[in-house]
Amino acid sequence: MRKVILIVICLCAIISIRAQEKIILDGLEGKGYYLETDWGKTYYEIYGEGQPLLILNGNGGSSKSKRHMTKEFAQNHLVIAMDARCHGNSTCPESDLDYLELAEDVYNLMEHLGHEKYAIWGHSDGGILGLILGYTHTDKIDRMLLSGANAQLQGLEPELIEIMSIFERIKDPMMKKVSVPGMLLVGDRDAVYLDHTLDMFKALPMAQLCVLPGTTHFIENEKKEQLIYWFNEFEKPFKKPSTVEIAEQMAKVLFVDH
Repeated sequence: MRKVILIVICLCAIISIRAQEKIILDGLEGKGYYLETDWGKTYYEIYGEGQPLLILNGNGGSSKSKRHMTKEFAQNHLVIAMDARCHGNSTCPESDLDYLELAEDVYNLMEHLGHEKYAIWGHSDGGILGLILGYTHTDKIDRMLLSGANAQLQGLEPELIEIMSIFERIKDPMMKKVSVPGMLLVGDRDAVYLDHTLDMFKALPMAQLCVLPGTTHFIENEKKEQLIYWFNEFEKPFKKPSTVEIAEQMAKVLFVDH
């Protein structure tokens, strides 16, 4: 009987070690975990402390591919980097991928971790998931930095439309329900058309727009410092300044005595 108990304890210890993998990134310590789900396992990593920042990878990316950004963000945040279904260390169900289900996976992780609110950096497909969470679970989102995101297939270069056609897109009326601050960050040479990004900017009630010159879809690799800078700027209180209102105030000062 003792041997059976000892074997069970050893097996539990092995499972626990696997579920809490220690990770060292240039002196920064983090851990990798698995969350059991009804379709398989969601893998995620946690670093640092502070306000929770959830990093959502794009198509083909993973928590590992975002590690070169993690140390910067972990200086002031509890960084949670998640692998979407069929990406990184997360398992892959037999069913087709669906943005709404992927967004629910993110929400389930949020609930599991138990924090009141989360900031989000979502890149590409991760940005789309951020948009969905912005109207399905608004109460859990503090703010969102969305880089290289799109809401409609027509917003992509033709070469990418066939690849992404299996996914349902986000309708404009849904974006109008996103009542949390969001910054759209896009390169002027992104595969997402600038016109489409501008349409998204107009549709989102609390949005700011940043276009980086000489930059493609892969902002984090080409303009890492800019991404970090604008993320930090975006943590300041949200503003929607009006050029017209400012001009009118200036005119009153200039011409009040004339």
